[in-house]
Amino acid sequence: MTKRALFLISDTGGGHRSASNAIAAALDEIQEPFAFEHRIEDVAAHCAFPLTQLGLGYSMALRYAPPVYGALYYATNGRRRYRALVRFCEPLYRERLRDLFISYQPDVIVSVHPLLNHAALRARADAEMQHVPIVTVITDLGKVHESWLTPEADAVVVPAREVYERALSRGISPSRLRLLGQPIHPKFDDVDGTKEQLRNALGLPQDRLVVMLMAGGEGGGKLLPTTLALARARLPIHLLVVCGRNEPLRQKLDEASALLPTPMTVLGFTDKIPEYFRAVDLLVTKAGPGTLAEANAAQLPVVVYDYVPGQERGNVDFVRHNGLGAVALHGAGEVVQAVRNMIRTPERLAQIRRNQEIVAPKRSSRRIAALIAQIANEGTIPAQDDMALGGLRAVASL
Repeated sequence: MTKRALFLISDTGGGHRSASNAIAAALDEIQEPFAFEHRIEDVAAHCAFPLTQLGLGYSMALRYAPPVYGALYYATNGRRRYRALVRFCEPLYRERLRDLFISYQPDVIVSVHPLLNHAALRARADAEMQHVPIVTVITDLGKVHESWLTPEADAVVVPAREVYERALSRGISPSRLRLLGQPIHPKFDDVDGTKEQLRNALGLPQDRLVVMLMAGGEGGGKLLPTTLALARARLPIHLLVVCGRNEPLRQKLDEASALLPTPMTVLGFTDKIPEYFRAVDLLVTKAGPGTLAEANAAQLPVVVYDYVPGQERGNVDFVRHNGLGAVALHGAGEVVQAVRNMIRTPERLAQIRRNQEIVAPKRSSRRIAALIAQIANEGTIPAQDDMALGGLRAVASL
C-alpha cells in the first residue's frame, strides 16, 4: 500500500520546484509503514488567465524591471492587502484546484509556494477533503511575506529562527510549527571524500584557494561583470564559474578565459553542485534561499552580490545577521574587495564555517519528509518535540 503526497508549486524561479524535488527524494527513501508516491503540480496550469502567465510574468519582471517586482512584493505584504489579493485571485483557481484534489486523492497536501497556502485551504474545503492535512513548507528566510503565514495550515515547516519567530507573531500556534531547516536535496548530506579527494575527482587545483561563482540555474543577472572583475583582480585564486543553462555566457567566458590573468574553470549546468560545494573555499552568489541553505550545509562561506527585490531581501539580512559571509551589493568592485578580505583572513572563514554549522539543521529534507509521512499516516501533526526550541537556543549563541 502507498500514500500519496501532492506538492503545490508555481514555476516562478526554480527554488520552489527544487525544494519539492528535495523533499520528494527524501520521501522516496521511506518504505515503512507505507511507501509514498508523489506528484508536483505547477498550480498555474490549473488556473484561469492571468494566473496562467504567472511564471512568464515573474521572469520578465526580474529581467527587465526588478524594482517594479519589488514594489509589488511590498505592496501586497500586509494582512489586509494580502487578503484583498486573495479575494481577487480566488475565482481564477478555486474550481480547478478543487478538481485536482478530487482526481488525485492525496493523503497529504504540501504547499511550497507562498501564494498557494490560502488557495489550498479553500480548494480542500470545496472538495470536502478536510480530513487531508495541509503542510506549508516555507522556503524564504528572514522577514517572510505575509502570504507564507497561514495559521489554518495543519503544520508549518520553517527554515530558520527568524521565520519561526515571525510565524509566532502572526498567530501560528507553536504546536503546528516545526523548525526543520531549508529543504535541500538529500545528496548534499551524502557527499563522501575529503576536500583533496573531491578536487582530484573534479579537476580542481590543490595549491590555490578556489572561489566559485553562481547565479541560479539560469546563470543571468550580474554574473558576467562580477566574474570579469574577479578575473582581472589578480588575486591568488582559481575561479570556478557555473553558468547554468546560460549557454551564451558559458561560451563567452570560455573564450575570454585564455586572455584573463586568473585561471578559470567554466561550467554549464551540472548535477555535481554538492561535490563542488565541499571542494571549494568560497562561494560568490545571489541570495537564493536554496543556494544559501546548501552552502550552510556544506559549511561554505559566501559573498552575496545580488538579490531579487522583496522576496530575497530577508535572505541578505539572514546572511549578515548570522555571520554566514559578506554582503557586497554595490557593484563588482565591492565584490572584489570582499573576496580579497575573506581570503586574507582565514580565521574569519573558520568562524563563518562554525556559524554555518550552528545555523544549518542537518538532514533537513529527510526530517521534513519524516514529518510529512507521519502526518499522512496519522492524519494529524504529532506532538510538539524539542527540536525547534533546541534550534532557537543554539542559534541565539550567535
